[in-house]
Amino acid sequence: MTDAVAVTVSRFSRVRHRRVPWLGSPWLWLGVILGGLITAWLLREWVTPYGPADVHATRIMLPLGSPGSPLGTDSFGRDMLSRLLASVPVSVAAGVLPATASMGLGTALGLVSGYFGGRLDRLIMSVMDVLLAFPFILLAILAVAILGPSFWNAMIAVAIAILPRNARIIRAETLSLRERDFVVAARLSGAGAPSIIVQHMLPNVLPTALVVGSTEIGQMIAATAGLSYLGLGVQQPDVDWGTLIAEGGKLIAVAPALALIPSALVAAVSIAFVLVGDDLRHRLAGGESGRSERL
Repeated sequence: MTDAVAVTVSRFSRVRHRRVPWLGSPWLWLGVILGGLITAWLLREWVTPYGPADVHATRIMLPLGSPGSPLGTDSFGRDMLSRLLASVPVSVAAGVLPATASMGLGTALGLVSGYFGGRLDRLIMSVMDVLLAFPFILLAILAVAILGPSFWNAMIAVAIAILPRNARIIRAETLSLRERDFVVAARLSGAGAPSIIVQHMLPNVLPTALVVGSTEIGQMIAATAGLSYLGLGVQQPDVDWGTLIAEGGKLIAVAPALALIPSALVAAVSIAFVLVGDDLRHRLAGGESGRSERL
């Protein structure tokens, strides 16, 4: 009986997968989540009549489902939906910009270090090793403490914190490419180091950089929100999901939705980006194996 049920479930799963394979695509879910958030942000003036910083003494601590404020209000009477929508561009940019900047700089350092080697390689990697000696969040907090608490400094801090890992990943790729036939041939033909790095090495490490960078976007969103939660990121009157979690955490016993809703958004967007990065890695790995078989 158990075997029959298992076979039936297996057949149903295969048929369902053939009919709607796109339902399991992380790209679809990322598009739905981000598309919905961005659309709601663009239409925020029609979605809610209240501004994110508007204080209403007569609307303090309204529960979920209240007229005009479907997500309730906080202890100052500020509309939760309006504040969530206002924080969308800040929170998403807090993931995309640091991940892009860190991977760009990490790719440049890794290429230069791996290609030239010698003293330059030891110098760059020594600096990266020193940064790696600090736990990620402590290094980010240290950077913010030096630069000062602000949204831009929080993004710089998390970019610096993730830079050593990116540089070492690209350096490892470069070391494996440096002795390949096409690089040796370019070197023997008289091509200079900048030309070899840009025209031959960069296109080959770019897929790895894209995979790692897309995966890190979700981590950067969560990390920047964490700095804002500690009061080291976005400052009032601006708002992001981290500050909303910090404010809602003070009222978790009486109004848990104020903290749980922005927490769920951070988790959903971060997980979606991580799954997209993992899917991109599998796609690129499949493409590489296919090319290898044809060769």
